[in-house]
Amino acid sequence: MHGVAVRIPVVLTAVGVLVALNIGLGVLLVSGEKKAMVLAILPVVLVGLGSLIASNRAVLVFAAFAIVLFEPLPLTGALPLSVGVQIYPSDLLVLLAVGSWVAAWLIGAQDARPSSLRTRVLSWPLLLFGLVLCAALVHGHLRYGTSIVSLSLRFLVYAGIAAALTDLRPRDAYRAVVVLFYSATVWQALVAAHDIATGKTSTGSASLSTGGERILAGSTAMFMIGTLLLALLNLERDRRASRIALHLLMVALSAFALANTYARANFALVALLVPLFLLVFRNVRFRAASFVPLAVPFVVAAAMLVPRLDSSFLPTLVDRVTTRPGTDTSVKYRRIAYGAVWSQIREAPITGSGFGRPATFTVNYQRFTIVQDPHNQFLYLWAGGGLLLLGTFVLLLVVYVWEVWRRLRTGTPDERRLVIWAASLWFVFVVNSLSGAILTVPHLLLVFWTLMVLPMVVRPRDRGIARLV
Repeated sequence: MHGVAVRIPVVLTAVGVLVALNIGLGVLLVSGEKKAMVLAILPVVLVGLGSLIASNRAVLVFAAFAIVLFEPLPLTGALPLSVGVQIYPSDLLVLLAVGSWVAAWLIGAQDARPSSLRTRVLSWPLLLFGLVLCAALVHGHLRYGTSIVSLSLRFLVYAGIAAALTDLRPRDAYRAVVVLFYSATVWQALVAAHDIATGKTSTGSASLSTGGERILAGSTAMFMIGTLLLALLNLERDRRASRIALHLLMVALSAFALANTYARANFALVALLVPLFLLVFRNVRFRAASFVPLAVPFVVAAAMLVPRLDSSFLPTLVDRVTTRPGTDTSVKYRRIAYGAVWSQIREAPITGSGFGRPATFTVNYQRFTIVQDPHNQFLYLWAGGGLLLLGTFVLLLVVYVWEVWRRLRTGTPDERRLVIWAASLWFVFVVNSLSGAILTVPHLLLVFWTLMVLPMVVRPRDRGIARLV
């Protein structure tokens, strides 16, 4: 009865707000405002989406991956809504996750209410980070007129994607991830093959600083590493020849797509993570070796065919790996950009300058103006909120590592595979955020937060230390 008494005022308030909004829409429609049509249709769309995800909110989590995995499809750009701030599909996914969780809690019976993820990642470390982040946003708003509802606020708000994971089972999550990443890898390999064959770049990527054109988007490299690691984990588990062949095919396709991103930092990560996986998971080595003779003809055919279709592929790949940092314009850009933002940090190293302060610098006689993002997200947070903000963010990452370790100690083998994969891809994101615009891109930031909470669907148990593999 107490739960019903609490929900009744909340429901009545929501109904009152909806009535007021409908009256406002009616006035706008009568006045002939074009925006009113969009606003009038939006609730219908949201209700439709709400009914779709009511039975399984986890679809929003996989949608967060999908809108990035299937580039260059236009799924990540700002929506054509003029409301004073840019709205992205990733924003709507978080809004739907939180809204559907709240609706299920209000409408459902007490024994059918959605649960919550019991993890310290979403408790006091996130609260500390949020308080310091909001202070930096207010500081920037007062000094530079920066909108408080900005990109920086998404660092906190996107944690709401956790609301879509509360009732997801680890085995279901892992299966969905495998299907999604395997499908996307086939898609990216086809996109790369098409671009090589036609000599066109469908991603719209800029020219490489070392010469040549980027075929697939640089961010795609991180997700291809995700597929590669998934395939290795599956090779450790599966014994059927058909499944082993499928996983090895995914290894080959993800490696092919990864090579076409020309993302050097991710090449280094593959050189680190793949040997580590081969060392830890011994079955992978033997099962992969048994298929090597069958794979040789395909490798030889690919080695002969690709250079014929695109004579610049191998030279571009070699130049990306062997070019000296001193002659690379992208490295020079980052070095000068770091210096420009570092000058802001030195002025207020503890509290920061507030978000929104521009920095101007020149590279090769070309003038650039950035807003505290020199392709290093740690410097971005340090400049905006000082060591207080950077420190709370690092604390959040440390707590995440601890929570992952707890689940590795007590999880089942299937649960550990999910945790290992999510934590490995999370590590790839963290490393890339040191040298690229990752967390300052809304859809990539949402994936980062998804990886921050995905291992938490595994409930830690107090049953002693289990074997890792």
